[in-house]
Amino acid sequence: MPLKTLKKTLFLCFVLVAAPAVALFAASKNASAAAAKDCPIVPIPVSYTPQSGNFVLKPTTQIVASTPEAQAVANYFVKEIERATGMSLKVAKAGINNAIVLKISKPTKGDDESYTLEVSSMSAVITAKTPAGLFYGLQTLRQLMPPEIYSRTPVKEGVTWSVPAVKIADKPRFKWRGLHLDCGRHFFSKKDIMRIIDAMSWHKLNRFHWHLTEDQGWRLEIKKFPKLTKIGAWRKDLLVGENKNFVKEDSDNWNSAGQYGGFYTQKDVHEIVEYARERFITIVPEIEIPGHSVAALNAYPEYSCDGKPQEIPLKGGVYSKVFCPGKEATFKFWEAVFTEVCEMFPGEYIHLGADECPKGSWKNCADCQKRIKTEKLHAEGKRSAEDKLQSYAIARVQKFLEKKGKKVIAWDEITEGGIPNNVTVMHWREYTDAKIAPNDGKDLIIATRNKCYYNWGYAKEDQEFLLSQGSIMSMQQAYDFEPIPNGLDPKLQKHVLGAQAAFWSEKTPNAQIVEFHLFPRLSAMSESTWSPKERKNWSDFARRVEIQQKRYKAAGINARPTVIPPGYKAYERYDLSKSAKSKSK
Repeated sequence: MPLKTLKKTLFLCFVLVAAPAVALFAASKNASAAAAKDCPIVPIPVSYTPQSGNFVLKPTTQIVASTPEAQAVANYFVKEIERATGMSLKVAKAGINNAIVLKISKPTKGDDESYTLEVSSMSAVITAKTPAGLFYGLQTLRQLMPPEIYSRTPVKEGVTWSVPAVKIADKPRFKWRGLHLDCGRHFFSKKDIMRIIDAMSWHKLNRFHWHLTEDQGWRLEIKKFPKLTKIGAWRKDLLVGENKNFVKEDSDNWNSAGQYGGFYTQKDVHEIVEYARERFITIVPEIEIPGHSVAALNAYPEYSCDGKPQEIPLKGGVYSKVFCPGKEATFKFWEAVFTEVCEMFPGEYIHLGADECPKGSWKNCADCQKRIKTEKLHAEGKRSAEDKLQSYAIARVQKFLEKKGKKVIAWDEITEGGIPNNVTVMHWREYTDAKIAPNDGKDLIIATRNKCYYNWGYAKEDQEFLLSQGSIMSMQQAYDFEPIPNGLDPKLQKHVLGAQAAFWSEKTPNAQIVEFHLFPRLSAMSESTWSPKERKNWSDFARRVEIQQKRYKAAGINARPTVIPPGYKAYERYDLSKSAKSKSK
């Protein structure tokens, strides 16, 4: 056979052999793309592979958990399932048919929060390295069920609690996936906080940054200093400087003397901390020092520079009445306060604030200037002596907290006086460089205003109802958020612990408005901090958010609609503040 004819024959044979493989590859690729379109999960998992068949949850379904750790997670899930379905599932140590199986496998590779989920017609098997992984696997299993599974009361309509067969492997991208809530400007009840923690757990978020003290209110019972809540937790009115249309009916939080406010008792805190722990959420308390402290210093003015009380303001902003780090008594006060804080919050982090602290009073304070001189806190370049005094104060409190086994977080102003060793920086100012902390070898959490402030409106139509503070952040802008600072050396990216949404409450007198701003945007933060960057896709996310909206509705969450219909008026359809309704009419 001539060589040319032989080459043609061999090529034809290759085509005949390879064609099925190419077709199979193309079919597989198309199937994979189709599978991605079918995925209903937020945040989207690392891998999602549909199988044939369905698993149906029945009254006879058992949750199999052979270890005490797995049983604790199973008991949580039993309560959640019963709340929506009315079915009280049994937890067993062994079982075969129609079972949800929770396995802790220590040799399992991957992150401590990783899991695999395999659903067949006979069982749903979750395997994880830790109980946290099992918990997140159950959250995914829950999202595979009808949206009514999120109902807070038993669903009476006929719903088949069916789960599509699937194989999922999943793990988080970042270990810090958080939500910050400001309870200083407006107070939210223990029930409100628990509802928000519940919703966080559905989104696989694991850090609740609880902002407990502000110029406008001190919200935490400290037994050694009772005036902090007797005086510091109450003020004359809502923040009328933020919204002149606020009316008393916008909030339920009024005392018998007609004062607005409230606080959490230590008993409340222990209950909330335990509630969060059961959902694998760590609470990080923020106690503001040295600034944003008018409420505390109205109760105990002796710890300010001039020793005079100042009435609690009825507007947000920055106030010059701050703690005096020149006085030794101030540090004794802080140590006593933080001793009780550490006893209430078992997590590893305490947030000290350290933001927006005017230092004019320190320049005119003999005690502060003496401290500057004694500690040799000289001005250097752009850093004033007073900037260094703030870092000195934070570092000193930090050393006290480290002896109690705690780590310190501070807002990014702490970089101005030199970052104390081992302090984690939380970045909020978009006009400053987020890379300063990791470049200095310090850990970083991203909560940058123009990317993470969820008290901003979704769109211009929100602003007219006076519900929003700041600018506009659409769903797509929220979704496009990337936690790794642009241009950060890959070798330093390990210092980025993660990110969080931040909600500031100056214009928010009730929890319904908080929910309106947080949902569905919190789904975007969830996916940005959990899912692989390469798995993010806006159009697919938008599809999954519409499924998420059905879950919010079933749970009774006051979520904002994703797509605004013509003639949309928020006050006609959603439970917002009465003042907003009144003004809009």
